[in-house]
Amino acid sequence: MKSTQRIAAFTTAMAVATAPLLALASPASAEPAKTAQTAQSLPLDWVSLEALSGTQLLQRVKQLLGKGYVPEALSVTNAANPQYTSVWIKDTTRKVSVLQGLSATDLPKTITEQAKAGFQPAMITGTGTGADAVFAAVFEKTTQQIQSKLDLTKETFVKVNAQLTAAGYSVASLDVYGTVEKPLYAAVWVAGAATGTVQVTMGQTVEERGKELLARAKQGLRPVVMAVEPGKLYTTVWSKGSSTGLKEYLNLSKVTYTLKSVQMKALGYRPEILDTEGGLIAAIWTKS
Repeated sequence: MKSTQRIAAFTTAMAVATAPLLALASPASAEPAKTAQTAQSLPLDWVSLEALSGTQLLQRVKQLLGKGYVPEALSVTNAANPQYTSVWIKDTTRKVSVLQGLSATDLPKTITEQAKAGFQPAMITGTGTGADAVFAAVFEKTTQQIQSKLDLTKETFVKVNAQLTAAGYSVASLDVYGTVEKPLYAAVWVAGAATGTVQVTMGQTVEERGKELLARAKQGLRPVVMAVEPGKLYTTVWSKGSSTGLKEYLNLSKVTYTLKSVQMKALGYRPEILDTEGGLIAAIWTKS
């Protein structure tokens, strides 16, 4: 499949929408919503874009980057008719470029080209398999040491992740595409980004993932990266941190995700982690 590359660059911030499946309650999340404020009247510190076409995404990216927003999450699904869901946050200190509609051969070339301008991959998302796979990526101008790899099998990802972890890198972005029979991994590692041991769980069902969240919380760990795999399975990266104030909702449709986004914004939450695959949206919100 021949793809068209779209580019936009500036500095900015972002948002998301969704509906609930699993939630880890906390004292903060139990607070009632302030009746005097609605999601619309609260400060627009994050913006959510759901299921946009490539052309629609390009238009919104230009607008948001120009207003000082940057992507906090970006995910593509449906290789035959790519749909992009993203979350943007306000951050005028960062300079980023957002590219979409990339093929498996386009992306490595683009990574090399961006590096010459001082931009490193911060997020990579993909959908589909083989020559029909479609990718999007966020590049950020940074001096950090970055490693990125594509088309990794499960076994290869585990091996490479162990090697890079031993070298002081940790997973900053992870997406799973391909097929149920052969999932493929695209990941970005950043040197010195995490504190303490980072652990990865792969191929979990919704039920398994829900139990995992509760078990990891007791160990003082929280999800820092999450990807929805083909077949409605979940890969999660866990790192040291409190899960207080965290709300997690998996297995959402576009409609329920949008409704949940409005509800969570009214309660003072913003989406921190988001991924889509096969019409399913999974998101994690944290208290602002």
